[in-house]
Amino acid sequence: MNLRETLINKNLPVHEQLIFCLLLTVVGGFFDAYTFVNCDGIFANAQTGNLIFVGIDLIEGNYRGVIHYSIPILSFIIGVLVSKFIESKYKELSIFKHIYMLLLIQIFALLVIFVKYNFFGLDIRPIVISFICAIQFDGFRRVNNLVFASVFCTGNLRSMSEHLYKFFVLKKKESKIPLLIYFTVISVFLTGVILGAAMSKYYLNKAILLPLVIICTNLFFVTIIYHKFGRKRI
Repeated sequence: MNLRETLINKNLPVHEQLIFCLLLTVVGGFFDAYTFVNCDGIFANAQTGNLIFVGIDLIEGNYRGVIHYSIPILSFIIGVLVSKFIESKYKELSIFKHIYMLLLIQIFALLVIFVKYNFFGLDIRPIVISFICAIQFDGFRRVNNLVFASVFCTGNLRSMSEHLYKFFVLKKKESKIPLLIYFTVISVFLTGVILGAAMSKYYLNKAILLPLVIICTNLFFVTIIYHKFGRKRI
């Protein structure tokens, strides 16, 4: 597989194309930095980090902190359940409808917190964004026939390291493209983190417009591909 086929692989559905997945990855990195900066150190994606904080606060008797970090964890679980419900309802009928619904839910949720994120003194941004990240993580798991995650990078780092070893030590040429893909995904995630931190500092809640625009771009991309190629490409 050459570079051109990697960028646009005609044998893959649109939601597994590299460009589509890289846009999701920018959003994933952005979300983690956004909630960490704006929502008292909460991770939107890395629920392992939130679980660690829950354990530490339990030991210290800080029960307000336990609740603070438990809420996004519960929201993440609900997001996975919703993603599974949508998959069971739409995927067998139409992959397009399945992807479309996942993206529409994310867009609607982001619009809600852009308009108003504080209800009765409760900041719902970490709740909503953890929900979105769960949907994104569960609904989009592959890029160019490779398993990947758009919302955190531990698995991507492991996979990149594996292909790094195979390519340079075992001299397996077939690991070159996967190595480049995982390296690109990780670099793009880091770019999203930088954008999220910088824009949160200067634009506060309005920074959420960037991931909203990116997800809308992916929705537009999916719609164009569907109407141009129909079920052959989606």
